[in-house]
Amino acid sequence: MPDEPRLNFESAYDCVIVGGGPAGLTCAIFMGRYRRRTLVIDDENPRNAASHGVHGFLGQHGIKPSQLLRLGRAEAEEVGVEFHSATATKVERVGDLFEVQTTSGAVARGRRVVLAYGVRDILPDLPDFDLYYGKGIYHCPDCDGYEVSDQRVGVYGWGKRVAGFSLALLQWTDKLTVFTDGREHQISAEEMSKLLAEGISVETGKITTLLGNGERFRGVQLESREKVDLDALFFTIGVERKCLLAEDMGCNVLDEVPNIEVDENRQTSVEGVYAVGDLVKGSQLVVTSAAGGAIAAIALNKSLIPPARRVE
Repeated sequence: MPDEPRLNFESAYDCVIVGGGPAGLTCAIFMGRYRRRTLVIDDENPRNAASHGVHGFLGQHGIKPSQLLRLGRAEAEEVGVEFHSATATKVERVGDLFEVQTTSGAVARGRRVVLAYGVRDILPDLPDFDLYYGKGIYHCPDCDGYEVSDQRVGVYGWGKRVAGFSLALLQWTDKLTVFTDGREHQISAEEMSKLLAEGISVETGKITTLLGNGERFRGVQLESREKVDLDALFFTIGVERKCLLAEDMGCNVLDEVPNIEVDENRQTSVEGVYAVGDLVKGSQLVVTSAAGGAIAAIALNKSLIPPARRVE
């Protein structure tokens, strides 16, 4: 993503957005429409890059994530938003401004900062995983559950969330098997009873091979050499924030989930710093991320209006 020649880091921006996903881009578009000087710093590594298509986004069903981001960036650029291809490494307050350091060596200064860098899924350590991720292997039932309706589905995981995750998939199919991949699971006796009552079996053997033809996922082979035919596999082994910018700035974070604490306007515990998208507790969907970006932009713009122009 080449930088625009008009970038001028000597002059402060009204808003610096760290992350160019659906939340960051939507926030940027609104800020541009408010005629606020806005910069998006993006490392071009979105969480849903492997997805075959976005679902549940009004009027954009099935659009590839990369295409959606291209369209979003073009819309943002039309209203004057600037872009810088880099990773933000540090954000600190200097006087009335925030300074955002980047891997390119550039330092952007902004009156407000929006954290939109998102989270990353901890991926299964399985042979040929990358071959099938997004093509039979998924992480989000809300996004891809409908597409596996009435199919044979595996759930890869062993932690506290795996039982609830599996039971939720009954919305779409009752042909379910949990795979713990040779690890000791944390499924309680009560949860196990619920799984078995719904006909969901738990396979504790280690997975040695993903079956398929390179294009279509067809199942797994266990260390015992048993083959289990599947049409899809969901995994739930953990999610983490992509970086520690929020913690380093002193923003309050939630220990039990990889989220940053925000108010109803998406402002963090640090005044002038907002967080949007998957960094905020709630549904992790493209449509909700975009909505959060708009909510933050509306509040952020109001915060930049001088007191002399406000009527409470």
